[in-house]
Amino acid sequence: MTSKPMWTDSIGLETIKQVVSRRIPQWPNGLREHQEAPISMVLNKEHLLLFTGTGSGKSAIFYIPLIIHHELSEHPDNYPSFPVCKNAVGIVITPTKGLANSIIHDIESFGLRGLSYCRETISEYRINKKLDLVQLVCECRSWDLICVDPEHLATPEWREIMQNTNFKQHLVLFCVDEAHLIRRWAPNFRPAFNDIGALARGYLPETVPIIALTATCAPGHATAELCQSLGLVGKGYHLIRHSNERKNMHIILETLKSIPGASKYHQLLNYLRSGRKSVIHVNTIPAVYDIYEFLWHHIPEGHSPLHRMRMYHALCTDEYNRETFRLIDSDPKLQIVIATVGFSQGINCSAILDSISWGFPSTLDEFWQAKGRSGRASNVICRGIAIVSIKTIKSAQEFANASNHGTTSISKTKFTTKIADMTMERGKAGFLVETQCHVAFLNSHYGNPPLEISILDCKEAGRKIFCNLCAIRYHVTYSFAPPCIPSPSLSWLPLVVKSSSQAAKKRKSAKYLGKDERNSMRQWMIDFRELVWCEFQPKDRALCNYPLSWFFPDKIINDILENFLIIDSLDALTAILNTHSWKFTEHKSESLFRLLTEFQIFIHTQRAEMTTERDTKKQTRTGKNQKLISSDSDIKVERHLN
Repeated sequence: MTSKPMWTDSIGLETIKQVVSRRIPQWPNGLREHQEAPISMVLNKEHLLLFTGTGSGKSAIFYIPLIIHHELSEHPDNYPSFPVCKNAVGIVITPTKGLANSIIHDIESFGLRGLSYCRETISEYRINKKLDLVQLVCECRSWDLICVDPEHLATPEWREIMQNTNFKQHLVLFCVDEAHLIRRWAPNFRPAFNDIGALARGYLPETVPIIALTATCAPGHATAELCQSLGLVGKGYHLIRHSNERKNMHIILETLKSIPGASKYHQLLNYLRSGRKSVIHVNTIPAVYDIYEFLWHHIPEGHSPLHRMRMYHALCTDEYNRETFRLIDSDPKLQIVIATVGFSQGINCSAILDSISWGFPSTLDEFWQAKGRSGRASNVICRGIAIVSIKTIKSAQEFANASNHGTTSISKTKFTTKIADMTMERGKAGFLVETQCHVAFLNSHYGNPPLEISILDCKEAGRKIFCNLCAIRYHVTYSFAPPCIPSPSLSWLPLVVKSSSQAAKKRKSAKYLGKDERNSMRQWMIDFRELVWCEFQPKDRALCNYPLSWFFPDKIINDILENFLIIDSLDALTAILNTHSWKFTEHKSESLFRLLTEFQIFIHTQRAEMTTERDTKKQTRTGKNQKLISSDSDIKVERHLN
């Protein structure tokens, strides 16, 4: 009896190539060599743990099998007899809605239909479309790939879906994308990640392959923890580790430098002036707004900051974030995205050339994931940049020293930080204190094959693009220009630096405020700024992404403070406002002048009271001195007479 062909044998591999050639003409060279074996394993219903670099096409591991199922079920006579499923469906566990949207956007170009099962989608079907979304998922007719986050996977609705007989018959794969986050986010941040493996093992048939994909999981303890969480044990699964080295990336670690009178973000401009599309990764949402405001003031007049840069974080609407994702590849005017961690997880934007981390993330995995957003096309030179404080570097050095000596306390060192206060991951600390080659360190940390070559420095390993450590040591330089001539609209203003003469405040006088008076009046005008924002921002949706400072800029505040006591008419105030082309002069100048007049009266009254109090104290001191002088004279006379 002739045995049926297997997807992993020569016939199966050839069939996979034929389907890809027919269904994906935009891939004239077909699959990459490292993709063929994992895809054949998934089609054979074998569990798989795959480590491979960002931009290496690992998402093909879950959507190519779906395309093959569809092609063979539609045209069975054109191919060998393989077991396939009509209306095949796959599940992909995604940590963020941004990644889910990115995946769905990508698979649509291959003729697949995707659903992001999230709160917004549930509301749309329940409230607007009046349809039972759970039933539609179970029918397996509307979508080929369903992206769902771990929290929704744990709901009763998804238990119902995974127990549905029809759904289980059509389910051909269960994939966890960005699987390294199971270790990182499961304990405290998002506990539902801990339950992914148990839910899959408990509700899905053994014939449904479990796939885990990630670019950042070090060998040893990290890999063992991931396998245990997903129930991948013994010989019941395949583990494939490809290199996650970014061969077209120039890695730069730069310490934060201070320039008197300049914003702490000034080093960003050194990289942005090239006009290259960039993503700036930050650790907190407030930092997003701070950098957004800083860059806003360095964009020349006549060029819209709203076209030039966008934010990406959890407080932005899903619609806004999706639009950002679309525009970064399609709009030549959009140069910068300032983003939190959600943008680091699997987002595929081919136009980004530079990834800049402002401050180092909490783990090396998160840093290397962020660098994976740039240089997705192998024919460009990209930059992976981290700008970190000297304090962070010192903390890493102290952590490394303590770890090397096997101690848990560094109280005897000159550096006063205690090890308990430095919850620094070992990989992060090692990267920050590396002095020879950052690429070699990363290759060693992630076990990138072949280790006998990958752990050598850039010159010894024969790399085309050196890291910055090796470039400095071997006197190698690169030119980082955009792939096309930058548009004049991508120019930047010079860094705003207050000179010592500018920074010096005029002495308190009848015309000028004193230091304490300036601070008090500045706070009042900042409060006025918020009033303007509250009045006009809700009326115009176009203003929702303008920074708060735009509604009453610091330059206007500084000019008013310089002339605070000599602005004696509405015309004088209006002249200052018109100099700065303030958008709300017509509506708010009169109310601003009324408030200004009231505070001028307050300042004059306060000064008069202080003068009276000072004169009173002076008179009191003078009277006491006169009494002391008189008493001393009497004593002297008495002594003379005696």
